[in-house]
Amino acid sequence: MNNQVMNNDENYAFDVAGYLHIPGVLKSEEVARLNQALDEIEKSEGMLGWPAPQREPFRNLLVHLKLVWYLNQIVGHGFRLDQAPRLLGYQKGEVGNKLVGGDEPRNPSLAYYQQNGRRSSQGIKVIWALEDIVEGDGGLVVVQASHKSNVRTPSDLATGVDEMGLVKQPELRAGDLFLLAESVLQGIRPWNGTPKRLLTYWYAGRAAIQSNGLGPSAQIDPLVSWAEEATPEQKSVMCQP
Repeated sequence: MNNQVMNNDENYAFDVAGYLHIPGVLKSEEVARLNQALDEIEKSEGMLGWPAPQREPFRNLLVHLKLVWYLNQIVGHGFRLDQAPRLLGYQKGEVGNKLVGGDEPRNPSLAYYQQNGRRSSQGIKVIWALEDIVEGDGGLVVVQASHKSNVRTPSDLATGVDEMGLVKQPELRAGDLFLLAESVLQGIRPWNGTPKRLLTYWYAGRAAIQSNGLGPSAQIDPLVSWAEEATPEQKSVMCQP
């Protein structure tokens, strides 16, 4: 973070793989506080609207200095929170063999490309590891380099019939930060034993339309009531089209 921009190694890694793994971003006490709040509330989503003090560590992550620095580099200044935080793999229908994403056909609101020194990455999934994830644990899986593929995903790969040796489960340690381009082919595999905690926030470029659907109310997305209690820094990354 002493540099103004990401170094060449980080730029190359993200451009080739479609993700960036930054180890040890959160201190052990920060991880413990997040896990304690999850234990106390016993829910897997809605963290930003939880009562104090359980909500505070999740709101603090909105403006975490290292995260903000990387988002400014990858998405650009003016990024916004597109979807509120939740635990991966805890929602109904989320776990299975299906993969989503891929860059064919190209969706401009999610597209990634880097050309002539300029990068466009309109959607980023930010994942905080709150527990160690080792090989065989299950959970998040990705297909490297699929964020800029110009070839349609084979149906057998997308449905999990044949992984073609391409599906990878990232290994993470508690406190690690994992930045994943939304256009990467990705999925959630069944957990091997007790579900682990991967906390995700979804960010988008300020002009990218992602979560809003169609219809007369699609252009209106007011901030929720609890946002009034957020700090100016936290509000700056919340979406209010």
